[in-house]
Amino acid sequence: MILGILNWHYICFLLPFYYFGHCLSYLNGYYRHYGGNPDEPIAWGVSSYDKLYNWIWFFNGYHAEHHFRPKVHWTRIQAFRDQILEQQRAAGVRVIKPPHALGFLDPDLPPAKRPRPEWLESEPAS
Repeated sequence: MILGILNWHYICFLLPFYYFGHCLSYLNGYYRHYGGNPDEPIAWGVSSYDKLYNWIWFFNGYHAEHHFRPKVHWTRIQAFRDQILEQQRAAGVRVIKPPHALGFLDPDLPPAKRPRPEWLESEPAS
C-alpha cells in the first residue's frame, strides 16, 4: 500500500500480474478437482501425468494420490501411484491428459453438474 502511494508505477505493474496470477491459480485448482468423486477418498482429486508439467511443478499432477495420502513426499509419489494403481482404477480416479491449468482442453471433460434450486425440489424433474 505504501509503495503504491509513493510510486504509482508499482501499482500499474503489480496489479495486472497479481490478478493474472490469481486467475491461473484458480484455474489450476479448479481442474485439480473437477470430475473427482467426493464420496470416494481415493478419487477426491484429479490427476494429470504430463511429464513436463510434473517435472517442473514437483509432481503436482499426482493430485488424486496427494488427496489419498497427503503425507507422501513428492519424490515418492510416482512409486506410491504404482502401488495403488489397481485401487485407483477400481474407484474410477479421473485422469486428464493436459496439465491442470489447461484442463478445459481435456477431450473427456465431463459436463458440469448444476444443482437444482430448492424451490424446484418439490416439483418432478422434466
